[in-house]
Amino acid sequence: MKRNMKRIFALALLTGTVALPAAPAKPATRELTGAELLPLVSQALQRNFDIQDGDLILEPTRPLPSVQVPAKAFVQVEITGQPPALNGFMRAQYTVLLDGQRAGLWTAFFRARYLKEVWLTGEFASRLATLDEVKLVRRKVDVINFRTGVWEGKPDHTLQLTQGMGAGRVLEPRHVRRTPVVLRNQPVTGIYRLKALQIKLINIVALDEGAPGDIIRLRNTQSHKILRGRVLDSQNVKLGL
Repeated sequence: MKRNMKRIFALALLTGTVALPAAPAKPATRELTGAELLPLVSQALQRNFDIQDGDLILEPTRPLPSVQVPAKAFVQVEITGQPPALNGFMRAQYTVLLDGQRAGLWTAFFRARYLKEVWLTGEFASRLATLDEVKLVRRKVDVINFRTGVWEGKPDHTLQLTQGMGAGRVLEPRHVRRTPVVLRNQPVTGIYRLKALQIKLINIVALDEGAPGDIIRLRNTQSHKILRGRVLDSQNVKLGL
């Protein structure tokens, strides 16, 4: 009986009268190329370094690997290991997230640039020139190797250069200081206030340069005592600090 049933089933298969269940369809996939992956890694590193005023541009030293992903998956990149600071050459470890699930871990090496709009000298500028006199231009440049940062202020007459600078130089914090209103060896008036009482000393000489608000050293030319005072303006210094 069983042998007959097997013959009947085999004959049915040959004649096509029996339908076999269809194999489950494989989910559609696509190739996430290294070229697609690179901007995702760049954006993830930019977020991790909290870069909001410029663009981090990465160039891998070797092409990033392609990854096979579900065709409709939401793809993200998460940085799992990075250098403590921005550098011209960086090693980064990242994972690809598919619909929030980790799909693998990779390590890559990059040449990096940090493009930011900064102040540059448009022509030669002499030392102690005030910034309202200096020709300055705004331009995007790579500042990744500027360890002390770049100068972020607004140029005006209250600021001056600490050194002469050629054309095309990026302004750094060390290049700019507030313009002194009191100069070294300049006689000034020392003002001492105690409640409603105000005393003025006229035999005071400045030992340092200073802008308003700066604390400088002073000398009493009669007693030769060294004092400290806060610059109020080009003629007056507040004593009693």
